[in-house]
Amino acid sequence: MKRFAIGLTVFLLILLITAGLALLGYYHLSSRSSSDVLASGSGEALISVSGELAPSQGALPLEESVPELPISSESSQPAGPSEPSEPASSSSQPSEPSEPASRAQELEPMETSEEDQWRLMLVNQTHLLPEDYSFEKAEIEGGFTFDARAAEALIQMLSDGRAAGYSLRVVSTFRTVERSEYLYTNKIAEYQSIGYSAADAAVEAGRWIAPPRTSEHNAGLAIDVVSSDYDQVYGDLMHEFEQFPSFAWLSTHCAEYGFVLRYPKDKQEITGITYEPWHYRYVGVEHARKMQELGMCLEEYVEWIEQQTAG
Repeated sequence: MKRFAIGLTVFLLILLITAGLALLGYYHLSSRSSSDVLASGSGEALISVSGELAPSQGALPLEESVPELPISSESSQPAGPSEPSEPASSSSQPSEPSEPASRAQELEPMETSEEDQWRLMLVNQTHLLPEDYSFEKAEIEGGFTFDARAAEALIQMLSDGRAAGYSLRVVSTFRTVERSEYLYTNKIAEYQSIGYSAADAAVEAGRWIAPPRTSEHNAGLAIDVVSSDYDQVYGDLMHEFEQFPSFAWLSTHCAEYGFVLRYPKDKQEITGITYEPWHYRYVGVEHARKMQELGMCLEEYVEWIEQQTAG
């Protein structure tokens, strides 16, 4: 009986010691876990309930997306058609070009000559090239042809640009009316294949491909030009050409050779054509410099000339 009492006592003692050790271990683990949470609390405090970084984190705002420009291009290889979308509200009216008009009043009237009839000839959706229009063509390079009366100026511009270190590459010059018809008809078919009606397809196609006799290329007075370094990045005519040094040189010096950037970014509502940093039109040195001075596109300039002549 005495041995049983001793054994029970020892058992209870061991049980108490084990329980004490267990409680001690639990307390130690709880203390460590709490200290870990507190240690990480400085980082968690910078996260809001929604999971966004708090201002003190110094996060940079997302770059704002650049809106797409309205698609209407004179290029011979435009991007593919998009799905039909809701038409824009007709309530929005294009703003009137107030600055060129005010500046125009301060300038002396321009004198025009018979040569200006072809140099300043408007070719667009409302001014169709005459069916019997003809001109002498001259080859400039690589089989490309241009109006012979302006070919020498174009050749000189390309030569000087290359001499200045810019690898200018001709993409398109004179284009026959038949070629324009082919491109335009194909584009209409593309839109019809994705569900456009014949009428809507014709309208949408005209925003990408100039219909026959509405393209300056048919008149032999326009050139599409980019550069070799541009070709290494882009496989088509795109607005990004404006980011290349060759564009900077062309847009700065083109007037010295009688050329103007035909479809500027800020004149899209007037020209009806999207911004084309690759498209240059010959108008003659005197007129090109005057257009730059006035800040006018060809549509505005021709109207201004007519007003000065009438006055």
